[in-house]
Amino acid sequence: MNDTRQGLLESTQQESSRFGNSFLPGLLFVGLIWLIHLLAYLSDAELGFLGIYPRRFYGLVGVFLGPLLHGDLKHLLSNTFPLVLLSGFILFIHRREGAKVIALVYLLSGVLTWFIGRQAHHIGASGVVYGMAGYLLFRGIITRDRGAMAVAFAVLFMYSGLFYGLFPNEERISWEGHLGGLIAGLVGALLYGQKPVATLYNKESSVKVQPNITERHTTNTFVPYYLHYTINYSITPPDKVKDPYTYTITPDKPAGQQPTRHQYSASVSKIKTQSHGNR
Repeated sequence: MNDTRQGLLESTQQESSRFGNSFLPGLLFVGLIWLIHLLAYLSDAELGFLGIYPRRFYGLVGVFLGPLLHGDLKHLLSNTFPLVLLSGFILFIHRREGAKVIALVYLLSGVLTWFIGRQAHHIGASGVVYGMAGYLLFRGIITRDRGAMAVAFAVLFMYSGLFYGLFPNEERISWEGHLGGLIAGLVGALLYGQKPVATLYNKESSVKVQPNITERHTTNTFVPYYLHYTINYSITPPDKVKDPYTYTITPDKPAGQQPTRHQYSASVSKIKTQSHGNR
């Protein structure tokens, strides 16, 4: 029991550490944005010309630099918290493809803005925010996963103005960037969303067990509460037979052979313990 508790504690600590580290890239990105804004303010530099200018070749530079620039402090503050929060959620929950999703959203939201935007310089990370929020939302809807759906509803609750910003309401607000970001999030969900389990395991032959695997199990499910059966089993591929693998089950201390189905052989040993009830 002490070993089990120690393992659970270590696992919890590792997950907590990974959860905190997931927000580090977002914090660094936001720190870069704040540094650029501070330097521009102190030097009185106007960097808006580096934003996205639709359907002009030189305007493509804004795809890379536009999200780093913001018009004023209010604009910057409105994007700071969502950038850290949403990027952290994506990197923690979808760690395998999280970085790819964020990179896709960053670039594709800018490219779409370049295609559909008005003839003006579009700056700010709002498109990236909409893209990440859209990815979490559509991912939850497409996969119908409970955890993903919970995150999706949390996104809607915390970023309640998500759909409001998709329509023209103020001349200075780039609703085209918001729309481009949401579409980019949908594309990310379609490309990197998990496939249903049924499509992954539609054929029994597609699931293969690697040879030479040995594990140890302890169970008291089918025996009296004061007995444990300790079983060691190994899997090895046979030679020139139809069945891909055969199974042999052996105990720590053999106490007699017992036949099993499908040409399995097993032997078990009774070990008396002081435990009461299931663990």
